[in-house]
Formats: sequence, structure tokens, C-alpha cells
Amino acid sequence: MKTSHLTHTHKAHTPGRGLAWAVLFGLTLMATASSAFAAGQGNVGNRNILPPQSAPHDLSYADWAARYWQWSLSFPATANPAADTASPESNQSGPVWFLPSVTGNRSVTRSMTIPAGTALFFPALSVFWNNADCPQNTTMTEAELLELANGQWDAFASLTTCIIDGVAVNGLDNPQTTPYRVQTHLFYVTVADHDNIIAATGTLCFPDGGTVDQVAVGAFLMVKPLPVGQHTVRVIGAAGPLPDPFFIKDATYNITVTP
Repeated sequence: MKTSHLTHTHKAHTPGRGLAWAVLFGLTLMATASSAFAAGQGNVGNRNILPPQSAPHDLSYADWAARYWQWSLSFPATANPAADTASPESNQSGPVWFLPSVTGNRSVTRSMTIPAGTALFFPALSVFWNNADCPQNTTMTEAELLELANGQWDAFASLTTCIIDGVAVNGLDNPQTTPYRVQTHLFYVTVADHDNIIAATGTLCFPDGGTVDQVAVGAFLMVKPLPVGQHTVRVIGAAGPLPDPFFIKDATYNITVTP
């Protein structure tokens, strides 16, 4: 059974296919109308968000989305910021830091400290598909993986919301048409050398330290560096029909920016 993830480890099921979802506080080459989405549609009035068509630090939003997943999936399941078993600051450096996802169907409040001049990048909601499988990896192409990821996104992504210091981010109301919708190219993920997340979330025989090819689709935000002081970032996301969703996740970050 092939497994997909919509940013990490809550499972739902459809006939013949496993779906593992996760939102941060939170599918195409096949869906041509929706995969033509986003990147040229501007920044819809969000002064604190870098435009989705920009290239922060010479990388596109899609490049940063790949780096986000490489970071997120590198942790062991037993010491994972998304599960609150490791600090949100873990393995973070440089001009852009990531806000980790949330495992399970829950509400969390986290505190973290970041240096001045640091941008924040994260998905309001994201799904990935890869070739990790048992007893041996599949060999789907980038186009085939994107078809699956975009299809899952279009079918199930139902709520994306982000509020920064009390001000809602514009343009996230519809996950399918948001200008912040991004799809990556094929990239590679190397998991932890013990208790790796891919094995822990369903692909049981995927080896510790293994590498797999992957794509991701999601609504991503690059927040400009916040001023020195105290800030709050809250992200709420859901998958499935809103009257009875597969999950609702609500994460609040109390962030201290130091000089």
C-alpha cells in the first residue's frame, strides 16, 4: 500500500490507498486547471509575507518547500519537533527558519526564540508523495507523484488559516486556488539513522538512514523577518469535509526575536 502525507501522521483511509495527513497548525500534472495556480498571482496585500513569485535568498518558494520537507523528515520519530519531543529550534540556522508541523489531531502552543533578521517559512497545509514502499521502493516519475499529490490536495484540503500578531494573512481562504499554492520538483529526502519517521508512520520496512525521491504540494508562506520583541503566529488547518473533517489542527507559536 502506497502512503501519502498531508504534512505528518494522522491517518485516514480511502479504498485501496492509505492517506496520512498532517497540517502545520496546520494534487498535476493531472489537475491542469489547479496546477496552473498560484505563483504569478501576486501577494494579495500581505505586507509581512514575501510574494509567492519571489526568490528569497535566491531560492523559489518551491525550493524552500523542498528544503522544509527535507528538514521535517530528517528527525527521528522519537525526537521530533512536530511531536513536541524536540525543540522547535532543532537543526535550525541561517537566514530562514522553519515552523514545524503538528502530529495527530490536536491543538498546541509552542515557544521559540529566533535571532533578528530571520525569515520564517512553513506550510499552512501540505501534502507529499514519495516512492518509499515495502518490500521495495516504487519507481514513479515526478509527473506521476505530482498527479497523486495534486489529486489528494484538491480532494481533501479544506481549511488553511494563518494569523500573525492578530492580523490574518489574506488569500488563504480557498486551499485549491490560493496564490500561495506551490508544487515542488522532484527532490530527495534522507531520514534519520534511527527511528525514522517514514517507517514510524506506516512504511514499516523503510530503512533507517534511507533516501527516497519525493514531491510536495501545499500552501506555503515566507514571513519577512519580524522586529525584535514578542510575536504570535497561529495557524489552523483541516482536511476533509468541514462538517466532519479528518482532522483540525491549531498551533500557536509564541516567538521571541532577539537582537
